[in-house]
Amino acid sequence: MTETVCYRHPDRPAGVRCQRCDKPICPSCMNSAAVGFQCPSCFNEGVKSIPRTRTSLGGIQRGNSQVVTITMLALNVLVFIAVRSGSPRLVNDLVLVPVLVDSEPWRLLTSAFTHVQIFHIFSNLFMLWQLGPMLEQMLGRVRFAILYLLSALGGGVAVWVLGAPGSATLGASGAVLGLVGALLVISKARGLDVTWIIGYVAITAVLSFLVPNISWEGHLGGFVTGAAVAWLFLQETKRRQNTP
Repeated sequence: MTETVCYRHPDRPAGVRCQRCDKPICPSCMNSAAVGFQCPSCFNEGVKSIPRTRTSLGGIQRGNSQVVTITMLALNVLVFIAVRSGSPRLVNDLVLVPVLVDSEPWRLLTSAFTHVQIFHIFSNLFMLWQLGPMLEQMLGRVRFAILYLLSALGGGVAVWVLGAPGSATLGASGAVLGLVGALLVISKARGLDVTWIIGYVAITAVLSFLVPNISWEGHLGGFVTGAAVAWLFLQETKRRQNTP
């Protein structure tokens, strides 16, 4: 009598057969399905065929809606620690100086993760923690990451174009204002109360012009970019919903 062996592991005896393809499989290849067991190939095909649940704004819904937010928080904190404990040259290599962008374009983005003062990083990361999980849940991880990074980049580009050539700018304010702009657009489209958002934007705008060493260019660029990205996401979601 010939013993049945696993089709993937010929040296192992097969205990059962796959419920989909009927091939013999060993315990290592058994994947529990709705009915019986399936081989790895059939099980993976079944997983791929399950429609992905989408968020209210078209992103892929995940179990943890704070992964990207926490990642951005961690990156800011790690750079802050490196800047405070490392060589003074490090911060000089990361900050945004418009006149240096042509030869060192990375500054447009690295500056958005760089802080020197504790109050500066605390205020930015506090707002990121307040807004990030909510927007990440609505948009999904990928779209939220795109929103944050493009807002940071938009703030940097605005400083590059509008700022003084020799000025040095740093901080996540542009990215955070991008989240504010996105939330304003999304809330307005859903008919929600936006009073506090408008108030926050107004206060930030006044402080940007009255308080020295605050980059109104970065704030404006980040806010406009975030609002524009959110609008595009809304349009894409409407198109998807209207497609038969």
